[in-house]
Amino acid sequence: MSKEVNTANTNVSNNIEKNVNSYINLTEQSAEKTLDTIKENMIKSIDEYVKIQPRFLQSVSDFQLEVIQSSKDVINKTIAHQKGLIREFVNVSQAQPNETYQQLFNKTNENVDNFVKAITAGNQFNFDAIDTTRENVKLYNKALDAYTDYITNSFNAWNAFIRSFYRNK
Repeated sequence: MSKEVNTANTNVSNNIEKNVNSYINLTEQSAEKTLDTIKENMIKSIDEYVKIQPRFLQSVSDFQLEVIQSSKDVINKTIAHQKGLIREFVNVSQAQPNETYQQLFNKTNENVDNFVKAITAGNQFNFDAIDTTRENVKLYNKALDAYTDYITNSFNAWNAFIRSFYRNK
């Protein structure tokens, strides 16, 4: 009877191990299919963005050029209007001495130079920020690779432990 019980226990144990292995294999296959589908969908989404990205950049660039041209037009029209007003209502040579106008022009030129310097500094800051962000993305990808390796190695070690545990039973 004891031999029959041992044989029955061995059969039950073998069936449990087969069922566990079968379940693990089925779960692995389902998980792999699910993850493959998620990966494909995410890459497909990124590929779609890549397709429209040049058009998006062109639209932004066109908009910037239109704003620049509009700004130039406003400046040209405003100055032309101011010149017309001056010609109509003020005799420039009698209203203010030449030295006052020279100081005004010098101050205006100084202000424009300062404005250009500020814009240049701001642009340099933006370029540096973009370059730094690009470098951070590269570092993030390296860190993600290292993390993925760590997780994979940890999972493989844990999986080997679990499988050896079930084999020893």
